[in-house]
Amino acid sequence: MDQPTSLLLGSLVLSRPVAALATTHDGKPFASMIPYAVLGLRRPLEPAASEATGPGVVLVTHVSRLSAHTRDMLAAPDVCLLIMAADRAEDDAAAVPQSLPRVSLPCLATFISPEHEAYAACRDAYLTKFPFAAEWFQLGDFSLVVFTPTSARLIAGFARAMTLSPHQLHAAVVAAAEA
Repeated sequence: MDQPTSLLLGSLVLSRPVAALATTHDGKPFASMIPYAVLGLRRPLEPAASEATGPGVVLVTHVSRLSAHTRDMLAAPDVCLLIMAADRAEDDAAAVPQSLPRVSLPCLATFISPEHEAYAACRDAYLTKFPFAAEWFQLGDFSLVVFTPTSARLIAGFARAMTLSPHQLHAAVVAAAEA
């Protein structure tokens, strides 16, 4: 992956506030929307901050147990996130939907209890991006969930698709954060 494509990927993951979450619901595919924050912006050779955040970039969300997707993740933690660039203006000649950059992230969803060593870092990352959610941390039915990508499928534009490792994803996000 060349540097401009790497920066595109990293910027996409860092800049978007929401992702589509795909889970399995009653044996069938189910998609919903979740806000997310990014955690793990350390160099690949640095030691992991904790077991929950692993050696690379992870995404963090805060979900209610009243939501179907929360129950789905508890039952089957293999999920997928889709992060897409914002739509272009309709009058933009390049507004072909297939040209929108996007990344699909197969992930393992892990619930983080308040007693977990990574809880404060996850909470802080989420609240830095979504400060309005602070009061929801007082509600008993909300939980933090960490998404650990197992790969990344980047569509960098029309006919520009590539499958990447978690290490490549991590390097792209770190590079974009430092740019």
